Amino acid sequence: MVFVLIYIIAMKNTRVTYSAEELAMYGISNARYRKRRRFRINKTLPITAGCVVMGFGIGVTGSIYVKSEFDLIKPEVSIETGSFVNRDVFFAGELDKANVLTDLSKIDTKVPGTYQITISLYGKKVNSVLEVRDTTPPVGNAIPQKVLEGHAPNVNDTVSDLYDLSGTVYVDYSGTPDTRTAGNKMVPVALTDAYGNVSVVEVPFTVFSDTTPPVIEGCKDLTVIAGDPIKLMEGITVSDDYSSNLSVDVDASQLDTSTPGKYDIFYYSTDNAGNTSTVPVTVTVKKRPNNYVYPEEVYKIAQPIYDEIIDRDDYTDVEKAMRIFKWANEAITYVDTSDKSHWTGAAVQGFKTLHGDCYNYYACTKALLDIAGIENEYVYGSGKWWHCWNLVKLEGKWYHCDACRTRTHSSYWFMRTDAELDPKFPMKSTGLPARATESVQDRLDFTILTIYQ
Repeated sequence: MVFVLIYIIAMKNTRVTYSAEELAMYGISNARYRKRRRFRINKTLPITAGCVVMGFGIGVTGSIYVKSEFDLIKPEVSIETGSFVNRDVFFAGELDKANVLTDLSKIDTKVPGTYQITISLYGKKVNSVLEVRDTTPPVGNAIPQKVLEGHAPNVNDTVSDLYDLSGTVYVDYSGTPDTRTAGNKMVPVALTDAYGNVSVVEVPFTVFSDTTPPVIEGCKDLTVIAGDPIKLMEGITVSDDYSSNLSVDVDASQLDTSTPGKYDIFYYSTDNAGNTSTVPVTVTVKKRPNNYVYPEEVYKIAQPIYDEIIDRDDYTDVEKAMRIFKWANEAITYVDTSDKSHWTGAAVQGFKTLHGDCYNYYACTKALLDIAGIENEYVYGSGKWWHCWNLVKLEGKWYHCDACRTRTHSSYWFMRTDAELDPKFPMKSTGLPARATESVQDRLDFTILTIYQ
């Protein structure tokens, strides 16, 4: 009884203060607690004391019980991006009477973020914080690389099958890849997602040295008339397995184009690895013929004729060549003799007089083909009679074309193979490019001057 009286007096004169977290948990303000905790002693002390003791015991027991259930609610919950979330993750144990008021189905756990979750227990609302975190780094598979010494491929080409839940993966070399020396190496490549998670993929690199020199093409022996300018770099190209934008130089220090004779010149090119190619070429300087005319003068005479023949811009090379040979066949009248000292003089004679033999036909068509930019060569054959014509590159192959009338054909021959040549003039020319072997005669239309595909 003394204990109860002391307890009542203590409760009357003592104000109990609770922390903000406790007050928030129970949903009761500090003022209301103070009001509830005030007790007064009256005449019915024994009865009051008994009630207080009984109520105190029940209240303490209930408070302890309720407070322990609220403690099962987690104030903070963290899950990995992409994980499934349900009500159980917010409780430290079984809490069947608690209700999660927030609609968890509307939370997109594929996207990191922070969400406030409202939970109800015994009619009181409690807040918990759900944090969706991405702590998983990206993944990818290494693509083995074979690279030239001193070079490195685009880093995006070193890894395949990239995946990360964020949908974004940045690929970069982890440091500078060591490709300075040949050999097998492992090169680290870093994969970083949008949230800063990083993984490293080790990519096998086979680094090799470049020992192959460049390839110079278009080099061929040249013939020039003494005193004429010479275009040494025309048609010269260079390629390399690994180096680009290479140049070709020529050593023509011994060449004298004013004096007839034979001279050696050298084309050379060096790639980025120091490999050098050298190609020798012989230049033959001939004495100036009596009928020689500068080629530029011949083209100047031929240009108006070319413009009349080629009256449209959309002709193919085959269509241009057909019109050139048709014009020469019909416009030039055959005569038995001509000055064959040089094609330029023979072309001028053919254009100005519209008379000539097979050499004039050859020379005039050569000038017109040159203006059209169509490659062509000189060909001759002889048996009982001597005869010459053009070898022309069309559709990527070389064909025989003859504008001159002969004893066996009065019209022109066009795009013929070796097997389709006139047997009366067996071909004698040597050093010619390889010729086409498949006939195209059934594809040619000499009426509208075209070729069918």
